[in-house]
Amino acid sequence: LSSGLFAASRRRGILNTEFQSKFYQSRHNRSLSDSMCDSCDPGLHFLAKALTEDLDLSEIDASPEPQVSSEEPLQTTIFFNGPIITMEHDAFSPMEAMAIQGSTILAVGTIPHVQSEAGTGALMHDLKGKCILPGFVEPHLHLILSALAERFLGNFSPPRLGNDGIGRLEEAKKLVETISGDPEHRGNPELWVAGYGYDPSRVEDHPDLVRDYLDAWSPNNPVFIINQSGHLAYVNSRALKLANIDEDTKDPNYY
Repeated sequence: LSSGLFAASRRRGILNTEFQSKFYQSRHNRSLSDSMCDSCDPGLHFLAKALTEDLDLSEIDASPEPQVSSEEPLQTTIFFNGPIITMEHDAFSPMEAMAIQGSTILAVGTIPHVQSEAGTGALMHDLKGKCILPGFVEPHLHLILSALAERFLGNFSPPRLGNDGIGRLEEAKKLVETISGDPEHRGNPELWVAGYGYDPSRVEDHPDLVRDYLDAWSPNNPVFIINQSGHLAYVNSRALKLANIDEDTKDPNYY
């Protein structure tokens, strides 16, 4: 099935390229249970690495936070003057104040109650109207990767195409032509038109960005647009040529 899909994808200009290779390499080396999203993880990490390899990260302080000795007294801090959202009883349930000591919440409630529970010597932190929210468990949103894609790639997400909430192929065409037609791309045929977020299920008549479309919209620059799922991408003939893929290319042997 995978080989057949790859062959069909290649013929239509819809290619998983290194994402698909990374996925199947991962499945060969470890079980599906080893990763929450086995098909997302390898390809998306590859994309994140590609997007960040030229970034200057020298000013980021990656040193670990100093460990507090168990013999040192932990500072108690009271937060007040801002809504403290507790989500008690499945509602926002905002409170006036909250006291914490180290990583432990001592008390939440009115300011007098929290002060009495915190004791003397607590540090008072004025929120100045800012809100404190509970901690969130991020299940599967790829927040960092989404931020990188938004910063470095063209956004082909259908909600941004058209004014009536219905995506149209013409809008994707305009975006590809705008990027490939800027002075930087026109002067450098090696510069890629890179995008993400295209979802044919949310576009009128549900068209895929097949190779014929992308060839017409960007005949000189390679095109690589990631599907909304993150599991496949659409490319043009220029991209296939740079990847040394043609009609004689054999299906990769993933297993």
